[in-house]
Amino acid sequence: MRNCQVALQPRVPRQVGRNKPISPRSELDGWIIYYWHLGFPDTKIADHVLDHFDRAVYGLSYKSVQRIRKILKLKGTVQQAATFDTITEIYKVIRGRFPTMGARRMVTVIRQEYSIRVPEKLVNDFLRHVEPEAVEKRKRGRFKRRRFWSAGVMEYWSIDQHDKWGRFGLWLHLGIDPYPGRFAWLKVWWCNRNPRLLIHYYLEAARKIGGIPLLTMSDAGRENNGIANMHTLVRHQLDPSLHDTLQHRFCTDKKNIKSEIGWSQFRAQCAPGFEDLFDFGVNNGLYSPSDPLENLVFRWLGIPWLQAEIDKWMNMYNSSYRRANKHKTLPHGIPDLIHAKPERYKSQNFQIMISTELFDEMQQEWAPHDDPVFQLTPTSFHNQANNHYGSLGRPAVSRGTFWDIYNALLACFQQDPVNATLEEEFNLANLGADQGMDLLPGFRQLRLGDEVVGDGVVLHGAYDEADFTDSEMEEPAYAAEFTDDEAE
Repeated sequence: MRNCQVALQPRVPRQVGRNKPISPRSELDGWIIYYWHLGFPDTKIADHVLDHFDRAVYGLSYKSVQRIRKILKLKGTVQQAATFDTITEIYKVIRGRFPTMGARRMVTVIRQEYSIRVPEKLVNDFLRHVEPEAVEKRKRGRFKRRRFWSAGVMEYWSIDQHDKWGRFGLWLHLGIDPYPGRFAWLKVWWCNRNPRLLIHYYLEAARKIGGIPLLTMSDAGRENNGIANMHTLVRHQLDPSLHDTLQHRFCTDKKNIKSEIGWSQFRAQCAPGFEDLFDFGVNNGLYSPSDPLENLVFRWLGIPWLQAEIDKWMNMYNSSYRRANKHKTLPHGIPDLIHAKPERYKSQNFQIMISTELFDEMQQEWAPHDDPVFQLTPTSFHNQANNHYGSLGRPAVSRGTFWDIYNALLACFQQDPVNATLEEEFNLANLGADQGMDLLPGFRQLRLGDEVVGDGVVLHGAYDEADFTDSEMEEPAYAAEFTDDEAE
């Protein structure tokens, strides 16, 4: 018998599309999952996934996406074949969290949190069946147009505080990139007017993306001077040509438009469920924000849970489409994608890259981590609360359990001898809540409509506004994303 030898050849990756192999599954699957949860069809998933790989080396067809989706058990809308029964229990959970959420946002939540694709028409029909009056009420809300111009991604961040939860001892703050309409941060804390706290929000958001905007913008207020000062000095350090200008715009007469729209979206979609929950406790004598012990127990238990819920909503908001608007000339699309891939939207990214070392210097100088404002509660109280919470079995906090856990935790403190210095510690912990900061002198302040020059970039900004109705309805809120309109 004749002996034959077969030379072993190196394994060649499976060829797809134009004889290009797909990228390794260990790197590929995560991006397919990400874009599937954004609601993209297979052809669009394939196209966007390749942005993360070398297109000269790798290829990806929509057929390959279909095959991998099947392995990952990511079914399409038709394959899901959802019915009213599919979404009934999910609807109850979502409605508990978001009492006023409309069909379009609900479709996004179901897809992103439950990995179920359902048609918007099915959800619309379901809502008309179970809450017809609420649907009609959402349809009646309307926004009046306000004009907004922006040059590109990361031209600036617009920042603003929100005080409507002060009755609960909770204070909110946001930063938003106006061009894509993307939240850079949305935070809840026991104060929102300490400059070091706001600087920390800025630095935390900037670290995540590796850079800072050209400018910052806010309403007038001493609490905003911290970000204005720090941002200005860093910009001067990186671009000495800006030496005589404050790299922050102070808005007057309610012209901080995008922040106002951001708060309107939050109040329409996310806030009502939490307001109902906390109002129940205040109105029924369970919680008094002015009582030091009750305030600290509420703060210790509520803020971490509430921030996690707000983060979920913010991520959903940043990763979902806005309602189409023919008057809007800024990009239509998902804010996260406009930020990450501005070239796909014929846009420019003005982000200024910052080294880790410079971020560390900024943090240490302007918002050191050992500042008391970053403590949720005094250390001694935290240790005691943590022990009591452990004795309760560390139950999971949710809308349905919050007040029960709060009452049990409060009872633990009331049964033990209360720290005699508790009220003193409470007062000390809140000393810096409203601490302001002076604006650096000697810099020319930028006004709306000023020409901005730096880093070889010339930008022009302008505003024109009409009345704005702060509707609580979710669906019309999409129409509030008005931006650069046609000239009058």
